[in-house]
Amino acid sequence: MRRAVFILAVAYALFFGWTWHDVANSSNDAAGRGMAMGFLTIAMFGTAVFVVPAVILAAMDRGLKWALGLALAPAVLMMVIVYGGVI
Repeated sequence: MRRAVFILAVAYALFFGWTWHDVANSSNDAAGRGMAMGFLTIAMFGTAVFVVPAVILAAMDRGLKWALGLALAPAVLMMVIVYGGVI
């Protein structure tokens, strides 16, 4: 479980890094890029609220079930937000 928390944290970092690069190099106008960067920044901080405590718990080897739950929470929230009306 400990490795899963670290793998999820790295996966989130890679996803947000890739998305940041994609938005910065898009062919949108300045206002569109600014809005996309704003939403991306909010999503990054929202994810960090869950992932940073999860990584701390995993690094201390305490509460691994809680750490894994915290690490999975942003992905679950994203799925609920995106597919909430479909299911």
